[in-house]
Amino acid sequence: MLTPRASRRRTMRSTATAAAVTAAVVALGAGCSADSLFTDVKSASRSYNVGNDDQRIRTLDVRSYAGDITVKAAEPDRRTVGVAEDMEYEKTKPHTEHQVKDGVLRLTSDDCGGNGDKCTVHYTVTVPAALTARLRTGGGDVTVRDLSGSVDARTEGGDVVARTTSGRLHARTDGGNVRLTDVRSRDVDAESGGGNLRGTFAAAPDRARLASGGGNVTVRLPRGTYAVDARTDGGTRDVSVPTDREAPHRVTAQTGGGNVTVTGRD
Repeated sequence: MLTPRASRRRTMRSTATAAAVTAAVVALGAGCSADSLFTDVKSASRSYNVGNDDQRIRTLDVRSYAGDITVKAAEPDRRTVGVAEDMEYEKTKPHTEHQVKDGVLRLTSDDCGGNGDKCTVHYTVTVPAALTARLRTGGGDVTVRDLSGSVDARTEGGDVVARTTSGRLHARTDGGNVRLTDVRSRDVDAESGGGNLRGTFAAAPDRARLASGGGNVTVRLPRGTYAVDARTDGGTRDVSVPTDREAPHRVTAQTGGGNVTVTGRD
């Protein structure tokens, strides 16, 4: 039979043990999500080259169910397209395909059979700089670098990032941000359903439109005079570049609720 003092000691030990277990669980939960604790996420990857002198690729068309797409320019003398696919999934491995027809390389990935599990394919594609790129993903970021061909990049949920492009540039995201850095593209059309847009131009565009449903829009331009249409339904408007309605360089910056800034880059 336990004495009152022994009973109190046992109760104190039990309480301390329970507290230690609780602290361990809390610490574990702070560093890991429930998905990472109980879900076995698998990975796979493959890489390959497409095209040659007899099968010249002129257009890249990527259609991904989910995952990031990165397209970057290769060295000047390269004529083939290099593709790397990095997959993450739970039960069913994504099915990917590539095919070439009439100079168009199409890359596609599916939804792992539609079972609702994690299913992403991250594409990294190295291309001749002058290639035309049409890029679509259902849920990742799209990044393009150093391309001189036309680019049409769209994502349903991630960001669109373009660096040092010089061809026509169209960018769309349903809810992410758009970041354009040191672009020389003369025709730019960028839009987000609710994120921020930031465009820094290394050369004056002939036409640039940056629009958001509710985020901030910032445009940084080289020295020159611009025909500027800057509008916001709820934020502040700041235009600090020389303006002229008849200027050949036309810039539209608009948002449904954020701030609009059009300024020089120097």
